[in-house]
Amino acid sequence: MAKNKTVVIDELHLTVRIPSDLPDDEAEAVCEAIAGDEFMERLRRAVRAIVRAFPELNVVRVSLSR
Repeated sequence: MAKNKTVVIDELHLTVRIPSDLPDDEAEAVCEAIAGDEFMERLRRAVRAIVRAFPELNVVRVSLSR
C-alpha cells in the first residue's frame, strides 16, 4: 500500500515575547510554562479546533513542534 504524500504549502511561526525588564524569577516562570507539556498540548488542541472550524481545511495535516 502506497503512503499518501504531502506537500508543505505554508509554515507559521509563533513568537513569544516578554518585557525586557521582567524580573528573572517571572521570566523563568514564563519559560517553564512554555516548555511544559501542558502548554504544548493546549496549543495543539487550539490549533486543531481552529483548523476544524474551516471545512475547506479538512484535507490538511498540521504538525506542531519546537
